[in-house]
Amino acid sequence: MNDYGITWKHLASLILAVGATALVIEQAPAGDEAIFPMPAGKTYVNECGSCHTAFAPGLLPARSWRRMMAELANHFGEDASLDEPQHLAILKDLESLAADGPQANLRMRRISAAIPANAAPQRIIETGYFKYMHDEVPRHIWQRKKIGTPGNCIACHIRANEGRYGQGEVRIPPP
Repeated sequence: MNDYGITWKHLASLILAVGATALVIEQAPAGDEAIFPMPAGKTYVNECGSCHTAFAPGLLPARSWRRMMAELANHFGEDASLDEPQHLAILKDLESLAADGPQANLRMRRISAAIPANAAPQRIIETGYFKYMHDEVPRHIWQRKKIGTPGNCIACHIRANEGRYGQGEVRIPPP
């Protein structure tokens, strides 16, 4: 093609590689935001979100959700029992969207891989992922009146009930 050794074949390969890279980048969430799928319908958000943040199922593996759902009669000191149809529907959604579930994305699979196979953590704040993502948050921030505890995700992640935990949507309440 020219004196530089560039052929039409090389040029076509380069164009295909750049196009494929652009396609992958286009499909990724902006800024690699932490967006997790949430159960369809309102049952999960209405039932679980009535007392606390409706945590994204992708923040824990399915074994954690199964354990949690099996212990609803004593859910962190409260009776959060559900009738059988609601219980089964929520459990199915949690397992499907869990960090190791069939719909898990790369971020969720990394969360799952960091939890030992013999562990079924109940508190998201005890996972390596949470600790890594919040390692720069000073202790006094958690103690603010409108936050109170690291598990109160909705206090700062204003769209947590939609599975959106991205840094661009964080609003830390004033002291």
